[in-house]
Order: sequence, then structure tokens, then C-alpha cells
Amino acid sequence: MSKIIVYTGEGFTDRSVEFNGNVPNLADKGLNDSISSLKVIGAPWVAYYHFNYAGDHRVFEEGDYPTVEDRGQFSSLRMITEDLGNPEIQLWEHVNYGGRSVILQHETDLHQVDFADTASSHKVKSGVWVLYEHQSRGGRQLVSFPGQEVPKYGDMDFNDIVSHLRPLL
Repeated sequence: MSKIIVYTGEGFTDRSVEFNGNVPNLADKGLNDSISSLKVIGAPWVAYYHFNYAGDHRVFEEGDYPTVEDRGQFSSLRMITEDLGNPEIQLWEHVNYGGRSVILQHETDLHQVDFADTASSHKVKSGVWVLYEHQSRGGRQLVSFPGQEVPKYGDMDFNDIVSHLRPLL
């Protein structure tokens, strides 16, 4: 069974709570903006800065995270239950799926395909994708789910900054 165990202290200390399903509001559990370390068993999880899976977010795959980079920031948690097989995403140069595009099916440094800091919209055909602000999985993240269509990144302050992306496996 997949689950996440969150701790209010770094190094898996202080209060801990285990979840095996989505948590739209960590304040209801007395944990709003207080997670400092965590453990993920099984499926990946997304931790969001705001309630109801909104705002900036961070993906955590199976493993132990003794110090969370964004500690004290999270207000909701979502377990990824979508099919991760046969991932495919299409990025476009302009908003509303305009301009040149590229179709990807595996982890890609967008500098290698002459598409870094260019994308302004995308559609996810399959898989769950993580788009990164910087090369080598760095900077802010944007998680996109199967069937999701994002006609413009401007509202998310992500326009023309995507440099790397990968499907979750």
C-alpha cells in the first residue's frame, strides 16, 4: 500500500502523521505549513503550498527525505494514482498551442532539443509529467496529469522558463 509519513521536525523527529489518501487541507490535521521531513512508500506524492492542491508544489517519489527543501510550506497532499505507463507530452512555443511544437516520451533536457525557455503551453497525452524551471531537475516544478491541457503558462508564472521535464515512472 502506498503512503506518506510526514514529520514536523527535520530528520524524522517531532510529531508524525501517516496518510494513505489525498489530504486537501492539512490544517484539518493540525499540519498546515509544518512539514519538515517525510517518507514516501510506494506511489509518488505531490505536496502543494496551498489548500485544495493549488499553488507551487513539489513531487516526492519513494524514499526518505530527512530535510524537505520547502519545509514549512505545504498545505495539501495528493497521492499520484494515475497510470504512469507510455508517457507522452506535447509542448508548444506559444500560448493556445501555437507555433512550433515538440512531442516527448522520456526525460529531456530541453536545451538538447532547442526548446529550453521556450514553451508556453502543453497537452499531456499519457503519464504524469514534471516540468522544471532549470536544467537537471532544478528550480520550481509544474506537475501535469494525463489528459491535462494547459493553454498558457502565464497565469502560473511559468511562461518561457521550462528547461527540463520528465515523466514519473
